[in-house]
Amino acid sequence: MGFKQFLTNQWRLVNSNNLFINRCANSVLESHNIGYAQKSVVNKLQLPLKPKKPSPPFFQYLKERRQEVIEKHNLNFKDAVRFLSESWKDFDSNTKKKMTDIYNKELEQYKDSIKAFNESLTADQKNELFRVKYEQIEQRTKRKLKKELKELGKPRKPLTAYLKFVTEEIKNHGNEPVQMYMVTVANKWKELDENRKIKYIESAAVDNDNYKNALLKWENDMIKAGRLDLVRARALSTDDTDN
Repeated sequence: MGFKQFLTNQWRLVNSNNLFINRCANSVLESHNIGYAQKSVVNKLQLPLKPKKPSPPFFQYLKERRQEVIEKHNLNFKDAVRFLSESWKDFDSNTKKKMTDIYNKELEQYKDSIKAFNESLTADQKNELFRVKYEQIEQRTKRKLKKELKELGKPRKPLTAYLKFVTEEIKNHGNEPVQMYMVTVANKWKELDENRKIKYIESAAVDNDNYKNALLKWENDMIKAGRLDLVRARALSTDDTDN
């Protein structure tokens, strides 16, 4: 993905609804994956572990209370974050101030630690860490975009003829590891009788035609809704011609 497209995606995400709630939820849910990726790079480059940034007071409050709220009020994770965001507003001001004071002290210590850490890195190590961080941002962007497209009802690409065959055959793999069985399935497809194979091909062709029609309709709906960033350039040209 080009840098221009990357910035466009970031702009769209920043302007989405409930941004604060999503950031709170995602930061907790993704912390494990990010930490794992960082440790992998640290091990690969034999770096000291990067200093961990202290959590702001609200995130501490969220971490301490979220499980209790989920169980007590029977909420999902995001609704629990929303509930705690509201309750945080009325949380004891003296306790908030103490938490904030502690956080500010830890933040100053972190700044000193991260400065020393960065100064200890070579140029190659800095470049590698930057690359990993960029990939993490790009992956998060793709996941959020995929979720947004699903919520907006974008049609999904249909299975190809081969994947239709695989879907049927994979049910019979028994105790054989899936990866090994896939080799068997691939060989079966190569040796499949042409009369049987054509049925899969024709079925996939029908699904593909239906998908193309549904996609055009969806893109026209997105154009009318002003979401030009979600449609292909070809759909924009067709829409201009029709108008």
